[in-house]
Amino acid sequence: MVERLKPAYNRLLLPIARQCVKLGLQPNYLTLTGVILFSISGWFVFRGHWAFAAGVVVIGSTADGLDGLLARLSNKKTLFGAILDSVCDRFTEIVLLFGLLGFYLARSPAPLHGKGILFCYTAITLSLMVSYVKARCEGMGITCSGGLLQRPERLILLGLGLLFGPTVMVWILGSLSALAGITVLQRVTLAYRNAGN
Repeated sequence: MVERLKPAYNRLLLPIARQCVKLGLQPNYLTLTGVILFSISGWFVFRGHWAFAAGVVVIGSTADGLDGLLARLSNKKTLFGAILDSVCDRFTEIVLLFGLLGFYLARSPAPLHGKGILFCYTAITLSLMVSYVKARCEGMGITCSGGLLQRPERLILLGLGLLFGPTVMVWILGSLSALAGITVLQRVTLAYRNAGN
């Protein structure tokens, strides 16, 4: 759903990307910067500083959005850069959700403890499955993208959860898990159709 807003989002980032070109920044460095920022955010989530973590997620997401734009503007698009970007995209979600898991394991009040742990696990697993189905299909030359809950939507939901706190986050994680599961089924169905079976 949010993918439709990507052209407008890229237009907002374009002036920043042009400045990055002038400074000679490398796209892969921005990709890795995003990982570092999300890792910092995951640490702050674990420590219970959720509002600060949400701000770091916004900055990290901006770096993540800039890397591809910078690569195109500076004519530095490479196969390795695309692979690194995909790997780092997965890792950024994992470290953020891992921070949440650590919080619910060690710091959450008793009523949230079990639900938080369960929904963190299902959110990590099903989010990775959404990406895995697409990657597996693309590796076999089958078109398979889209779906109800892609990565931008997942990050928006997690960012909102960080702003609203642990109780709301539990239900956001549960909703994210359910919607990611639906997206997996959507992509598998699309793969079946596009595979010509």
